[in-house]
Amino acid sequence: MDKRDEAKSAMELVNIPPIVSIYRHALHTFDDRYKNDLLINLEKLKSMMDFLKADDLGYDNNLKDEALWRQPDKAPCTYIEVFQNNQINMSIFVLKPGFKMPLHDHPHMHGLLKVISGAVKIRSFSEYPLKQDVDPIEFQSVARKEATRLASGYHKRRKLFAEVTCEKVCSETSSTCTLTPTVSNYHELEALDMPAAFFDILSPPYDTLIEGIGPRRCRYYSVTNEISTNVVELQETEVPKCFYCDQAPYLGPILG
Repeated sequence: MDKRDEAKSAMELVNIPPIVSIYRHALHTFDDRYKNDLLINLEKLKSMMDFLKADDLGYDNNLKDEALWRQPDKAPCTYIEVFQNNQINMSIFVLKPGFKMPLHDHPHMHGLLKVISGAVKIRSFSEYPLKQDVDPIEFQSVARKEATRLASGYHKRRKLFAEVTCEKVCSETSSTCTLTPTVSNYHELEALDMPAAFFDILSPPYDTLIEGIGPRRCRYYSVTNEISTNVVELQETEVPKCFYCDQAPYLGPILG
């Protein structure tokens, strides 16, 4: 390689779009071959996302127009798929002013969320008592019971105690929020007085299989009882009728 080629190669590395770098590192982070380094790679991925801007994703500024969200046929949430395979889902959600994305879970998933436009109030919960680690034998037993219950066609709604682990307002300048299979795995998000958008990465994506149970399904909840200042009782509910999405195209750098 001559000097001109070396200079071109170096320039290409410097000019890699931030979302491309994040995409590549996300694939690395959640690759089973590197699972021993998951925590280190997750922290690096979070740091990279901390600097992500709406322009890096080709975000359509028309979605910031409040008049758009006042149209009678406009869904309260717009979904933009950035990338998905069997390892990760990268997407953007845009919420109309004042709209709350209902409380929902992320079964056996890791997640990272970065607000890129407007401001979002986030309230997160962890199942209580908090379990940092899951006993494999206990998990297998629960998985077998869950699989049997689902196979029989009988769906009893879940009820659980949960600890409030996060309650804050995040804006474009805020750092990335994270969730794990056991920590802050349940959350609700509410746009404030203007349209708000956030970019997130989930791994594995919804609908991928949990061994011994079946596909990951997003379940919705309501707070039925305030046990204390930071512990509540959650009851699984139907998908709220107020929550539905339309779709918009991803306009950022090509991935994959």
